[in-house]
Amino acid sequence: MRRSILGGLLILATVLVMSLIAVADVRGPISILGNGDFTVENGVVGGTGTEADPFMIVGWEIRAGSDDTYAVRIENTSAPFVLRGLVIQGAGGSAGSAIRVGFASHGRIENCSISNSLHGIELISSTDVTLRDNVLYVSGRGLRVTGDSVEEYRHDIDESNLLNDYGIRYLVGRSGETISEQRLTHLSLVDCSNMTVQRNEVVNGDGIQLFFVTDSTVVGNAALRTSAVYTEHGIFLYRSSGNTLDNNLLQNNRLAGIQLSLAHRNEVVGNYFWANDTGIRLVGSDENRIAENDLLANPGAILLDGGSSGNHVFGNMIRSREYTAQGITLELATANTVEMNGLTGCEIGVMIGPGASNNELRANTIVSGAYGISLSGTYNRIIGNMVTQHSRAILFPETYRASVTRGNDFADNVFADNGHHIYTNKDSYGNSFSGNLLFGNALGMVSDNGSENLWSVDGVGNYWGTEPVSDDDGDGFADHPLTVYPSAVVDESPLASFDARPVKPGMLSQLEQRTIRLAKQDGASHEISALWAEKLYERWVGYRGLPEDLLEVVPAILFVFDEEIEGNFTMMTVPFDLDIAFFDSDGILVGSTTMTAMAEDLYTASSPFQYALELPSGSIEALAIDAETRLEIP
Repeated sequence: MRRSILGGLLILATVLVMSLIAVADVRGPISILGNGDFTVENGVVGGTGTEADPFMIVGWEIRAGSDDTYAVRIENTSAPFVLRGLVIQGAGGSAGSAIRVGFASHGRIENCSISNSLHGIELISSTDVTLRDNVLYVSGRGLRVTGDSVEEYRHDIDESNLLNDYGIRYLVGRSGETISEQRLTHLSLVDCSNMTVQRNEVVNGDGIQLFFVTDSTVVGNAALRTSAVYTEHGIFLYRSSGNTLDNNLLQNNRLAGIQLSLAHRNEVVGNYFWANDTGIRLVGSDENRIAENDLLANPGAILLDGGSSGNHVFGNMIRSREYTAQGITLELATANTVEMNGLTGCEIGVMIGPGASNNELRANTIVSGAYGISLSGTYNRIIGNMVTQHSRAILFPETYRASVTRGNDFADNVFADNGHHIYTNKDSYGNSFSGNLLFGNALGMVSDNGSENLWSVDGVGNYWGTEPVSDDDGDGFADHPLTVYPSAVVDESPLASFDARPVKPGMLSQLEQRTIRLAKQDGASHEISALWAEKLYERWVGYRGLPEDLLEVVPAILFVFDEEIEGNFTMMTVPFDLDIAFFDSDGILVGSTTMTAMAEDLYTASSPFQYALELPSGSIEALAIDAETRLEIP
């Protein structure tokens, strides 16, 4: 009995001693802001700060308080150090992290555990840092590395580090390798070339990051959030060039789906951006091609800022089920081309800020929103766009003399079915409008409040819809000028009809026109001139937003798919009825129907089809399109 009691007392004493040791190892945050702060008070338990004998900060349990930005902060040091076996909790500040190493070198972080913190480890403008066997459970960024030079990214971080149970991959100086079909929470490439990153999933983590990477391909990956973790971008390129980002899924990222910073001559093509804060953001990035991407329900779809120039934004679909605040935004951006994009459901389709100049918007279709184009910049060219079904198609927002909207050129655009076509502010000057088609009671839908804005250029004015004009000499121009109020400026040469000049209804003006044949078994046939829509963005736009007055200009559209599909057509934003006929790969009719203007219904065929021919309502009957009709494409 005495032995049992004595044994029990010994066990109890051992537990008490261990508890006292554990309590003694618990401490508050460590802050080292120079070599002189490597002290016992700051958790140093050994070492002299040399390469052979680094300062050792080992074995502490560190609990950060609600007011603590960092649990461990080491900055402005050159002495080698080791953080080993730290157990860190409670670093919850959005501007901080559990461990921050900044402007430091020769550090080693190993066997540390981070939990109940927002962000994990950040290495800021530091060199020669090693990470081994760390385990991070965080609800924000796991590993963040920033710097200006490639040396500040060349750290030794291997796959023994885990972020939320999945591996961290941080590859430095690789060439010609493939990273494929992995599930990760962090993937970084540093100073790499000719790499292939394909079919990986980076979920609820730090995304895919390319630093100083060239001539590499990122294709078929998914970078997304499935919960409200406080992460940043899906894919991030920094000082990287010549790369191709293709067919990736970027979904629900807190910041950008893809961000390019100081990244030049890259291709961002055919990706899917769903419900990110911003779909694609360029900051100080030049000569990139942003093409044929599908952007759905991103509050900001495409943003060019930071002096980005020479970029080509082409053939993107920007659409919204719920809310897109801004479709394409040019903030601080020069000499970019925004061409053949389709936008619908945006509060502002294209916003050109005060710092945007010498950009060109050409052949875009912008349909159904609050403002089609909001313009505060200078010397931009807006040519051949179709802006319809908006509360206001063109808005120069009031700047209250903070900037002057001047020297912009609007030519050959189509404005229809808007509450108001054009509003220029009091601080606008020397902008020009010529060859534009303004349908409806157009003079009552234009307000020019500026000074010395021009409404005819080189003898070409604008078409003013239902305004009565005469053209006795038949030259296509009205015999008398029209006055635009309230500035009382004169359009010297109004167009007498909308077809007095070539009509350019946005994207449709750029589609190839081909002759197709509807042939009967008895040898009879009809030849039809139709626009050829084979790209995804061309098929998606179709007749969207086209005013009924221009239906005679676009008598038919043939939608061409790569193979037979089962798909649906919609009439949302199409303001007139259409007939549609579906044909299989052999040109055999597999279905036809009449589609109702502006309907939310979906229309399809009873079996797979490869071609769909849209025609004005009544054409199926007039052309006798039936089961004996065969589509022939010369």
